[in-house]
Amino acid sequence: MGEKKESIKDLIRWARHYLNSKKINNPQLTAEIIAENITGKEKINLYLDRDTELSKEQKALFKKNIRRCARKIPLAYITGEQYFMGYRFLIRPGIFIPRPETEILVEKAIQFLEEIKKNHPARDIIVVDIGTGSGNIAISIAKKIKNAFIYAVDVSSLALEVAKNNAKAHRVHHQIDFLLGDLFSPLKEKGLEGRADLIVSNPPYVEEEKIRSLPEEVKKEPTFSLNGGREGVTFYKKIIPTSPRWLKKGGVLMLEIGYNQLEKVAKIIYEVQEFVDIPQIFYDLEGIARVISVRKK
Repeated sequence: MGEKKESIKDLIRWARHYLNSKKINNPQLTAEIIAENITGKEKINLYLDRDTELSKEQKALFKKNIRRCARKIPLAYITGEQYFMGYRFLIRPGIFIPRPETEILVEKAIQFLEEIKKNHPARDIIVVDIGTGSGNIAISIAKKIKNAFIYAVDVSSLALEVAKNNAKAHRVHHQIDFLLGDLFSPLKEKGLEGRADLIVSNPPYVEEEKIRSLPEEVKKEPTFSLNGGREGVTFYKKIIPTSPRWLKKGGVLMLEIGYNQLEKVAKIIYEVQEFVDIPQIFYDLEGIARVISVRKK
């Protein structure tokens, strides 16, 4: 007997039932994303060609990747990519996976920088991205603000390797200087004191005791990218008081914050005299505070 023929439609149907039996969320979408990744087809073409049979190698890889999903391996680690702000980013195990909610941070950062560009079209803009990870924040800003130069910092050499590749893929590598080190420490050699228009960061903010109760897929991401200490604000306590040293007068610090962290983070800001008294808060569509922004006097 020959090998059983299986079309794209058959494989997606099998994957949907298999993932559903393993209690994986969004089994249909997951199966489609893996099929798109393996075939190189966009979703619409996946369905136009739904009766097409895949090669033996493609079928084997599809089933292997579906089984990896069932073992709660993050989808971005399986496909090697994640979309953010409509852009494709390369991702590897050991790298924090960009989240849709971080797009609010980037959108607000771009709005602020566009205002500077409008008022001062000839001058360069300096941005600092603390904890750049895959480079998704820095690269998304660079693609929209062509006169911005971004210093993107991370403690992980693996993350910086991937971020550099992403910057080259998006052709903005000439706008970004990727720096290995902890928080602001690599900036000392760059002579950036009092020069940054914007400091942006999505720091680790999960409370330490909540790490063990995170979904299994999330726990497969690097702990150092998630763990925000006992109250979830360890990194805010480091970033916020130090930021005025690097910001120019009127420069802005913009941070993503976790669920129910607004009061804690605002309290840290209020204790720093160099900032104006009232920070701006930006919310998601569900009314959850996602971003806090404060200006240096």
